[in-house]
Amino acid sequence: MLQVIGIGPGRPEWLPPAITELVKNCEILIGGSRALQLFPDFTGLQYTLSGDLASSISVIRNALVEEKVVGVLVSGDPGFFSFLPRLKKEFPEQRMDVYPGISSLQFAFARAEIPWQEATFVSVHGRELSVLPESITCLTAVLTGGENTPQKIAQLYLKRGKNPQISIGNALAYPEEFWETMDAEHLARDKTVLKNAIVILYPQNTIQSNTQSTKQSTGCRIGIPDEEFLRGKVPMTKAEIRVQVLAKAQISKYDRVVDIGAGTGSISIEAAGLASEGLVYAIEHNSEAQELILSNQRKFCVKNLQLIPGTAPDVFGKLPSLDVCIIGGSNGRLSEILETVPLVKGGRIVITAVTIETVAQGLKLLTELNFEDIDTVSIQAVRWKAVQTLHMAQALNPIFIISARKGEVL
Repeated sequence: MLQVIGIGPGRPEWLPPAITELVKNCEILIGGSRALQLFPDFTGLQYTLSGDLASSISVIRNALVEEKVVGVLVSGDPGFFSFLPRLKKEFPEQRMDVYPGISSLQFAFARAEIPWQEATFVSVHGRELSVLPESITCLTAVLTGGENTPQKIAQLYLKRGKNPQISIGNALAYPEEFWETMDAEHLARDKTVLKNAIVILYPQNTIQSNTQSTKQSTGCRIGIPDEEFLRGKVPMTKAEIRVQVLAKAQISKYDRVVDIGAGTGSISIEAAGLASEGLVYAIEHNSEAQELILSNQRKFCVKNLQLIPGTAPDVFGKLPSLDVCIIGGSNGRLSEILETVPLVKGGRIVITAVTIETVAQGLKLLTELNFEDIDTVSIQAVRWKAVQTLHMAQALNPIFIISARKGEVL
């Protein structure tokens, strides 16, 4: 049996009795040296986790073969940027009991005396700083680590022309705890060594009272520059086309929208801004694209977007009735999608296509299914790039946009 045990801040006074009793029942205990020191009375075998996670995985695997009760100690909470995803990947068939601990996130927001249910969370530990949101539109907690120190984050936002307020928590709950709130300019010059700190970035439109309450405004951006999205190797609808697709979709404030074949999530992100009091469902089957959608959702602080992994129409059972359906990719199942998508009467549908054959099929299906106000446009955008003192044409691929409204079901 594998038990993944959160030890919170890693101080004995913050360990609940239930965790202490749980550890007593383990036969093998694995954790960092500081974590193991929390349980001086443990009589079983102990193994120290090191930077070489492969060797630790090997120890766990051998112990499980011997049917031992293995306890893996992790700092904070196992489900918050911790060892749990790696363990789930390495031991997919293994029974695994997970026990929560107080995360650094909870501790930091408690120190700041503000609620965190509306916050977004990012880790730059072992990741590029580019995962950070371009603009801070909501409370954003960031786990730092390695070369990505709080000072580096402050410097990044100063380069972007922004000077947000930032709270920094380092070694929280320890005697050497560091907790301060300052602006990015001050933090960028601070020489304090801050290892594995957590920082809270405040929106520049946040109004703080003496009790640290917050008031935030939200808005939407259409035609977000392509380079602001995290892309990887996944195709993305370019800004010029994205604007036209959303114009045809005519999304309203309270609409429920589905984006089929969402890719990087660029259309879903902008649609969520338009449907600010509604909800956007992003359907995507590609695992890399799914991660990008979630990363872009965090980067742009989008709360009303829900990823639905899988393929349309197989996952339509997870959808409510919809006001808008945007189809960017159908995997050859356009007929099934149009026949079964839960679109309300009068609901809008927008289909993008790059081949004449798909256009012909889409028009035929929409007509047969009694859709109304069927319209087709083709667009080819040309960007003019500066080359020394001249500007050269850079043509984007032409694309067809088909739009319609759902009529009476025949």
